[in-house]
Amino acid sequence: MLIATLLLVSCGASRRALRDESGFWRSLEGNYESTVYAQDRVMLVDAPGDAFLIRQLDTIPIKLVSYFIHGTLPQLQAREKGFKVGKTLSIDNGRLLNKCAEIMRAHAPGIVPSLGVEHAWSPEAERYLGYGYWHRLWRRLTRQQKDFPAPFLRGSKLFYCLACGWTSRYCITGKEDALTERILSYPDRSLQLHQLFEESYVLNRGDIYFTFLTCENVLAGHPHRKERVDDPIQKKLSYIRHDSEELGDNYGAWYHFFGIALYAMLRTGIKSVLVADTESLGSFFMEGPDHQETLINHYGALFGHQFRKMIRNGSWQTEPEPGFRTDYLLPNPR
Repeated sequence: MLIATLLLVSCGASRRALRDESGFWRSLEGNYESTVYAQDRVMLVDAPGDAFLIRQLDTIPIKLVSYFIHGTLPQLQAREKGFKVGKTLSIDNGRLLNKCAEIMRAHAPGIVPSLGVEHAWSPEAERYLGYGYWHRLWRRLTRQQKDFPAPFLRGSKLFYCLACGWTSRYCITGKEDALTERILSYPDRSLQLHQLFEESYVLNRGDIYFTFLTCENVLAGHPHRKERVDDPIQKKLSYIRHDSEELGDNYGAWYHFFGIALYAMLRTGIKSVLVADTESLGSFFMEGPDHQETLINHYGALFGHQFRKMIRNGSWQTEPEPGFRTDYLLPNPR
């Protein structure tokens, strides 16, 4: 029965491949080994890219197995004896929202914020996700592809790209180089969260989705490289964690915050917080406990949800009342 099902799915896929005007099937079946792909222009719908992404997702299980056996994923920065991960929250969401609203008011009416449009699966990929596992299983059994298919659940394209750190390949905004240039103009350890937001906000002319995505793409262009602590961009970032010394994973803190905030702006609050907390649980097993990362993930999700609400109800335009505060980085009690 299984073989008959695989044959039926494979024959149907072959017929579709003959009518492959989008390039989806050529990209999906073109190589025995999955190949790395990167968009060369802004494409909110990208059928060939979707095919490459699906094939890349098939490589994840074996990479996870390799990590647990060999420990091949990058480790956190070397820590001195006596280093302690902070237990307190380092960012006040309400004050950061106030600061972002202040920035948006300063650029209005020339630039007015809009939520923007999310990168999405192409129609070809949407149809394929319903039966694609069986098609790729047949290809693996007949030695047409190297990797066993990953039985991943149906989910948004953005979710998988954020989870794997691949948004800079499959979800580009076209403003990444410009934002990188602006970041590198700052003195070392001086760039603040609100300054990165403002630089990207201006470049993207108020498109909030692209604003946060551009930040994520620049911060997490290659998140799994071992030398990431020496990255020129990393050196420009102010330290936003609460640790006994500035030796924690500051790089991860920045891109986690922008990534989960981006996702939360597009999903319900409960779902985004669940995803954030699940990611923290995964990091616990793969890298060890890091309470600061857990806090940043959780409150980053809440921030994204609050930010979306602020844009939708227009409260960003409201002039501040007495007691308005924008000093969002909380003192480190060490």
